Amino acid sequence: MTPVFIALEGIDGSGKSSTAAAVAARLRRRADVVRLVRHNAVEPDDPFVAEYLDGLRALQQMSLRGPYFRLGDPHWVLIRASYYALVDRCVITPALERGHVVVADGWFHKFVARIAAGGVRARGDFDRPDQILPLFAPVRRPDLVFLLDTPVATAAARRMATVNPGELGPQNAGTSSPEKAFVSYQSAVRGHLLSMAVAGRWHVVRTAARDVGSVAAEVCADLDVLREVG
Repeated sequence: MTPVFIALEGIDGSGKSSTAAAVAARLRRRADVVRLVRHNAVEPDDPFVAEYLDGLRALQQMSLRGPYFRLGDPHWVLIRASYYALVDRCVITPALERGHVVVADGWFHKFVARIAAGGVRARGDFDRPDQILPLFAPVRRPDLVFLLDTPVATAAARRMATVNPGELGPQNAGTSSPEKAFVSYQSAVRGHLLSMAVAGRWHVVRTAARDVGSVAAEVCADLDVLREVG
């Protein structure tokens, strides 16, 4: 069994969670041992690490309950980089060492794109992914990243009932038009993700008018190619 780490990325509402679960199910039917990692709901085997991650998540959630952009981009980015570094060390690396396939429902790339799309520019903070990515240098890069490229209007229709302020962008805090803010901000996020996809040679999966099953099948087919090449 060949260990491999794949990540699904995309804007908010692109279908990452549903697709990641479908990919994991397909791989398990083929007798792969799969570790599905949901970036904000990781469950480590070590109770101490689990408690520590809960503390980091609580810190992030506390920030999101207020105008987190006041904290500045560098602080926010380093907090998130710390979280992903811990998940890498205590969850992903052990799984790969056991020969498992790790499927991540989002890694740090969307976060980078969101910061770049809504950085506090007036304070001289980040507004490009290449300014932010070096802060994630110690964190493992996936063997393969799949960008689920979903039309922003489709994502908006999925998210409006449960949208949170972070999905609207810090520049739109307190907006009276959340749908318009979502479309504007997520369009910018999508642009950054597409540029990162080119630079990182990601697989871009067009999801318009497709069901989860067909998207998951494409991901698994591309994963088979990666394994053959490897």
